Amino acid sequence: MDSDDFDVYPIYHNGRVYNIITSMDLSFREVRGMIDVLVVLGAFPSGADPAVSGDLFTCTFEGVVFEVDVQGFDVVVYRREGA
Repeated sequence: MDSDDFDVYPIYHNGRVYNIITSMDLSFREVRGMIDVLVVLGAFPSGADPAVSGDLFTCTFEGVVFEVDVQGFDVVVYRREGA
């Protein structure tokens, strides 16, 4: 994937602003569900520092698997496919 193909979408969810960085079209339901799963997985520790290098996570929401890189409150979505 070419980094020029990625867009940044800020989203306010449960009191925080996240930046969803992706080249894909995602629904609000998918994005919010993905964030909720990432919270359960501990992807966003309190006091997350956006300068800290990211962690790769694979999460599933409603039968869709997402491969993401989390850097602070930035979520880079690399892959989206059916489970």
